[in-house]
Amino acid sequence: MRVLTIISGVMMILTGLWCIANQGVAFAALAFVLGTAMVVNGAVVAAALIKTKKRPDGLGWVLSDALVGIILGCIVLSNQLATDLMILMFFGMWMLFSGCSRLVGALTLKKQENKSWSWTMGLGLICTLSGIYSFFNFNAGGIALGILIGIFFLMQGTNVLIFGISLPHVKRRHHLTYRERDKEARQEKR
Repeated sequence: MRVLTIISGVMMILTGLWCIANQGVAFAALAFVLGTAMVVNGAVVAAALIKTKKRPDGLGWVLSDALVGIILGCIVLSNQLATDLMILMFFGMWMLFSGCSRLVGALTLKKQENKSWSWTMGLGLICTLSGIYSFFNFNAGGIALGILIGIFFLMQGTNVLIFGISLPHVKRRHHLTYRERDKEARQEKR
């Protein structure tokens, strides 16, 4: 699942770059790609968190961020965003929530003495500030909507990529016979 999470982060970064490259395209044309990327990313991150057996405590913030991504991705796919202002507020809300959850997560990671807490804190701060910026600057300072959404996806992809890299590496056991796996399982229980 670690590899899938890293791939999902790279997918979000590529989606952000695609949005920046296609900034002149109407949002309706981008909506399918954006919504699909959000749903797939949320599902992969949630599955990775649930499937990871040796995860540290206090990672509920990751699960809530993934579930919000799935829900908001479904809203984008259902074409419920009518105006450019609504789109900007929608993605700003996503960044604000994601940033705040990353800040909470960074504090949790710091208590656990995890090395990735500083990256999580920095990215959480950037996401929170960009979310607040989108709420107070309705015209986004003349920045094209595609560029702003692309930047949001770049930040979210970087967040997921850092999370994927910080997931514990699970030792593969597919080469072991059934008896060897059973023996290992009994030794772990002791």
